[in-house]
Amino acid sequence: MSRRILLVDDDRDITDAVAMLLELEGHEVRSATNGEGALQAIRSFAPDVAFLDWKLPDMSGAQLLARLKAQPGTAHTRFVLLSGFVDPEAMRGETAAAPQARFDKTLTKPATIEDLLACL
Repeated sequence: MSRRILLVDDDRDITDAVAMLLELEGHEVRSATNGEGALQAIRSFAPDVAFLDWKLPDMSGAQLLARLKAQPGTAHTRFVLLSGFVDPEAMRGETAAAPQARFDKTLTKPATIEDLLACL
């Protein structure tokens, strides 16, 4: 089944490569390289799944997650943290302060296409 996927990572090479792999699997993908770009993307694109990096240039993954969850059209979105480095102390502090900033799943980069597809 085809899914609508939002991919947010500040590394354009990563977003391009992952988007291409997911599109080859038949999914519709939108990508952004920062939090504001992701917020703009969901104004016209309600994703089934959103893969978010933890470290973005304009906000943390937890901050972006909280803002995305507050948007109309994301009530049924599955949110997956996809990051190469997550500071467990920072993550605990941010998610404790914002309980709505809890991801449905966590993947560590580099993730395989099988890992990504299992989140759909």
